[in-house]
Amino acid sequence: LAGIPFVNYTSDDGVGFGAVGKIYWKSKTIKPYRYSIDAQIFITTNWVHSHYVRFDALDVFDLPLRIRANAGFYAVVSENYCGKGSQANCNPQLATNSQYYQYRYMEPYGILEARWKLRELPHKIELMASWRGSYYIPGTFQQLGPYPDSLYAKDFAYELSQNGGRGLSSVFQAGAMFDSRDNEPSPTEGYWIEGSVRNASEIWGSTWKYVGFNFTARGYLPFDHGHRVVLAGQTMFDGMIGANVPLEEIVRVGGSFATERYIAFGGSLIGRGLREEYYPGRVKIIEQLELRYRFIDFKIKSEQFDITAATFADAGIISWDFSQFDKDTLQTEVGFGGGLRVAWNHNFIVRFDVGVSPEEQYSPRFYLKVGNVF
Repeated sequence: LAGIPFVNYTSDDGVGFGAVGKIYWKSKTIKPYRYSIDAQIFITTNWVHSHYVRFDALDVFDLPLRIRANAGFYAVVSENYCGKGSQANCNPQLATNSQYYQYRYMEPYGILEARWKLRELPHKIELMASWRGSYYIPGTFQQLGPYPDSLYAKDFAYELSQNGGRGLSSVFQAGAMFDSRDNEPSPTEGYWIEGSVRNASEIWGSTWKYVGFNFTARGYLPFDHGHRVVLAGQTMFDGMIGANVPLEEIVRVGGSFATERYIAFGGSLIGRGLREEYYPGRVKIIEQLELRYRFIDFKIKSEQFDITAATFADAGIISWDFSQFDKDTLQTEVGFGGGLRVAWNHNFIVRFDVGVSPEEQYSPRFYLKVGNVF
């Protein structure tokens, strides 16, 4: 059992206040746990709301079946939109008003995922199927619609003209995962590889139509017997084909990350050092590296704590869509920095990162979050 009120900070969202709690039911034969429930209530000074309840169950009915479910609400009034793909540019000299590079929206959502285990660790193989329903509402409860005269209102004028931009993104997804990690929440050795395809269709109630795919590979290489120094890496290729879809679907990454708000490129997860969603695009090629050094271990009564220092680099090639991929002036966008991770009983991770990027004139961006990036 781990639960704390917490203060959170990112350069995009401001100072956040809330509470997060996790309950784990341990098992001698099932790793990393048999069941878990975690919940969060969270709001920031920039009026970001992020509230959810998540459930995770392994070996359901003593079958090789894992079920994950998530229900929540997300809202933001100052999300970034700097333009399309690699051409994005938040040049303040081009802005006609203070909200020119911002947009606002609300998103109640629900997610259900099932995994069927074909093979146990140390080289686990799982099949995955999931559904996500996100209902997007541009604006706030007080005022619907985008900010007037914003770049987002201009570039997404057609989408916003259809029912005010409101609608349900109903997405089914299927894939396979290969896993040898020694500890899923905080790995120090092994690999994790996933491939998946996804589809939003009117057949299952989606307002918009698109198809997408994701390939992700993660690796963890320890340099010493005690796994104190670890090189961790993530390679990702994510693609999407579909016109006139919401920006929030374009910036999402597919795969089993569906239970998270996993976006690229820019922000606290992919593209640290750049403002969130700086480079949106349907084509994403991502590389992330972290060198981690666990330098302190200690106990308080029966509770185990570990402190790890990390240095990282995030790089991405982003294109607005496949038709523009060979026409865009593509360049590698980068962010890099370092930080600390505090692990409580190995599974509850608090992460603090500081990132910079040449695209942001090396102005530092700060992230205090729960959970590892990968």
